[in-house]
Amino acid sequence: MPTTLNPDIEARIADLAKRLGYAGPRAQEQILKIALDDLDAKTPPARPKMTPEQIAHERKVLERLREAGRQWREQHPDEYDENNPPSKAWQEELYDEDGLPK
Repeated sequence: MPTTLNPDIEARIADLAKRLGYAGPRAQEQILKIALDDLDAKTPPARPKMTPEQIAHERKVLERLREAGRQWREQHPDEYDENNPPSKAWQEELYDEDGLPK
């Protein structure tokens, strides 16, 4: 698929190729390949779209986990305080009043 670039973009690519030491008729192509490889490495892979069956399954799993959490909290009311979640307790135990590690 042929691509037509804006003259300003072509000039930027040519300047970058020159600064990076690329020369010759394929210099701009090499620079574009480097840029694409860099962007590709920084971008997470695309997740395939879930089917309706997969979505329904995930919802069932999440609901079972929520229910298990509710049951645990009901069975261990003294071990879980809604107003003082573990993260708050750990924050107070591990960090001082300025937020620095103790």
